[in-house]
Amino acid sequence: MKKLIFICLILALILNLQILAITGKEILQKVDNRTIGEQAPKDLEAIMIMTIVSSKGRKKIREIKVWTKNNIDRDDWRVMKFLSPPDVKNVGFLVLSDDQMYLYLPEFYRIRRIASHNKKESFMGSDFSYEDMGTSGFTKFYDSKLLNENDNEWILELKRKQGVSKPYRKIKMWVLKESELPLRMELYDNSENLWKVVEQKVKKTGNYWIPIKIKMKNVKKNSYTVLEMKDIKVDQRLGKELFTKRFLKRRVK
Repeated sequence: MKKLIFICLILALILNLQILAITGKEILQKVDNRTIGEQAPKDLEAIMIMTIVSSKGRKKIREIKVWTKNNIDRDDWRVMKFLSPPDVKNVGFLVLSDDQMYLYLPEFYRIRRIASHNKKESFMGSDFSYEDMGTSGFTKFYDSKLLNENDNEWILELKRKQGVSKPYRKIKMWVLKESELPLRMELYDNSENLWKVVEQKVKKTGNYWIPIKIKMKNVKKNSYTVLEMKDIKVDQRLGKELFTKRFLKRRVK
């Protein structure tokens, strides 16, 4: 009997070691595969509702149309056009790579390139920065360590790689095992003080897991912004002409 118990304990230990055998780097690669890799939609079109809530509880609601194109092994492309309210209608935002971001301001009929030192600034008055709205890969910019796990999620610690100009020095990330996408992220500044907290709700659309609601809270300002996705369409073979400065100037209904 004692021998049987000993064998069972050994087997349990082996199984536990196998579960913990996955590395933080491998988990982070799974996240990238779901967002910008082979397990992400080839392209996506949706309506995005942006709700900005100030520290005093004042709300601003904006409606945006968004298109993305997944370029495997390269930066994904993204274009956003504001539909309402009138004061931001037809403003456009184009992302072609981590260092190629453009903002179209219809009031001045001009396109402005977002300089590297401006990417951490607020995107259209929200708690998201231009950087946050850009390309979504992690493994290129961060080293990852597995801190802990349970039946439902992995908990990672990401540290910014040497020489990388990202605003967050450290990220703590909770990754849902079922979807292999983050449910929560804590974003830390260069002094490793908590700066922002991201909470994300995901849903399966066809063969893909897609974020449908993202809440970004700025801990320092005590404000937050929520992005909600609706009317999601995937794999429509969107043309390259959408992801251009020329399209950025067009009016969208």
